[in-house]
Amino acid sequence: MNKGFRILFETYDLHNPQSILSHATIMEGVVTKPTNCLDFSLQHEQQIELIQVTMDKVISEKAKLLNQDINECQKCNGKIIKRGTHTSTFHDVFTDHHVKIQRLSCVNCNYEPPSTVRTMLNSTLSGCLAKVQSELGSDYTFRDGEKILKIFSAKDREINNHKRIKEVTKSIGETLVEIGNSEKELLKIDEANELIVNVDGGHVKTTEDQRSIEALTSVIYRPESLLPNKKDTRNYISSKHCAASVKNDEQSEIITNTILAALKQGLTPNTKITALCDGASNCWRVVEALRPLCGGMTCILDWFHISMKMQNISLPEKLKIKFLRVKWHLWRGNTEAAITRIQQLIKAAKSTGAIDKLKKFELYIQNNLARIVNYYERKKKGLIFTSNLAESTVESLINQRCKGQQHMRWSREGLNPILQLRAIINTIEWKNKWKTAVLNSAL
Repeated sequence: MNKGFRILFETYDLHNPQSILSHATIMEGVVTKPTNCLDFSLQHEQQIELIQVTMDKVISEKAKLLNQDINECQKCNGKIIKRGTHTSTFHDVFTDHHVKIQRLSCVNCNYEPPSTVRTMLNSTLSGCLAKVQSELGSDYTFRDGEKILKIFSAKDREINNHKRIKEVTKSIGETLVEIGNSEKELLKIDEANELIVNVDGGHVKTTEDQRSIEALTSVIYRPESLLPNKKDTRNYISSKHCAASVKNDEQSEIITNTILAALKQGLTPNTKITALCDGASNCWRVVEALRPLCGGMTCILDWFHISMKMQNISLPEKLKIKFLRVKWHLWRGNTEAAITRIQQLIKAAKSTGAIDKLKKFELYIQNNLARIVNYYERKKKGLIFTSNLAESTVESLINQRCKGQQHMRWSREGLNPILQLRAIINTIEWKNKWKTAVLNSAL
């Protein structure tokens, strides 16, 4: 027996499912024996066509409900009559649709109620398409986002051009800032006994006068949220809140967003904070903004950054062993002995480059004396001593998106909405916030 298939679309009375109101064939085909992975299912273009025709029907049925209950003019209370239809365009995740909406008019004053998709729904994009575009815009270049959407839609779509993706990403990123500002008075805090705060910065190339601009990021989480990952990979943080900013506003936004992130993680006047930074004064200023709000704070110069700075200092073989003693002393928090060793190395070094780097490293240690701890003891006790135990916030929020291509240049205005979006997407909040962000964005 030869077998075919038929996909149908029907509308029916919910109170009497046997009563069919409309009936249409969506797709027909022949059931054939598959010979390989290419003919086991429908082709990509056929799948998109199935979505297209099905959604045409669904959207058409929903459009019929628009304006059906308007009988009286809201301007003069006159009688409303039908005046044909308006055809609008509506863009969904994979498909584009032409939607007919009933057009109405007042017999007295000629007032016409809204009868287009944009005027009635505030956007010609589906919320899901805006979500997808903003996520791609935050993770990839806008042109790469356009290419990805073309692949999945199986065709070029004007709504998915790189300029449109940029506009949507910017709008939703700015809206998330407004949502965050409105949340400050509404937070319900589940008290945390301890929080880990990591503040770091990353430089990106700029379109402005200077060669680069610095973006600051912070991540806040509870110690119990740091969980082991697969062997030979970094741990992961099961629950965290992030903040980011590149604004030139004397750190106002990054401080405000960091405080808000800490409150969402359970910051109270009884919470103990362990803060990790790379040693830069602007990062410590963000951390210090939390001090009046907590029950105590331990500031630690991130061991990861100490190690990285030491790796960047090249010395002759005979001096490398002595330099390892510097690391040994710093690992145990013995800063006085470490500085003495550094000064001895400066006298022994012959290279101007090595001497300059050693002097800068000594200054780095001197500037952070109060924040260098006994890392050895903290590790033995299972306490946090480095940000390198988990994924890098700078890498995930800044570098992966903003430094992937050499030609990429950013303005503060263009980069900041993307950072806000990436900060939310990298936390548990995006799942609950994207609908609010889409509905309140100018799309």
